[in-house]
Amino acid sequence: MKKNDPFVKLMPKIRTFVQARTQNVDVTNDVLQETMLRTIRNNAKQDSEQKLDNPLAYLITVAKSALFDHWRTEKKHLSQSDMVDEHTQGLGLEDNFINLERVKILSKVMEDMPPLRQQVFRMRRIDGMSREAIATELELSVESVKKHINRAMVDIALCAEKNEWK
Repeated sequence: MKKNDPFVKLMPKIRTFVQARTQNVDVTNDVLQETMLRTIRNNAKQDSEQKLDNPLAYLITVAKSALFDHWRTEKKHLSQSDMVDEHTQGLGLEDNFINLERVKILSKVMEDMPPLRQQVFRMRRIDGMSREAIATELELSVESVKKHINRAMVDIALCAEKNEWK
């Protein structure tokens, strides 16, 4: 990547985005590095003439994925309630209530998803399985797995937008 590359120019914005969600400089640096690594790898696979319409949106999507992967590996052995308790330590009573409500709302969003989409999303984001492994286990194409994951992420993003979450 060159200094005039749009991805490099957007790194400070991505750093701010990740830092706001982690509150930890080391984790932010790890996620930012993983984001750029994934972007470089994907960019190398793409046609050199193919340009992204919105590089910032692309980088945010990659950063979210890297952040979720980090959280999943860090919290792999904690139950959902343990994660909420750990996340809410030091927060006020109102903040704790808001976070618990968010968990309930997200659980409802998951329940409302079609069963296959829900299963694929859980296998990928919670169990950490690769798309290929999910495709093999569920006898789907990798593209179908990707579509289910993307649609689940859209459902969650719409929920966050509807509820005006940061």
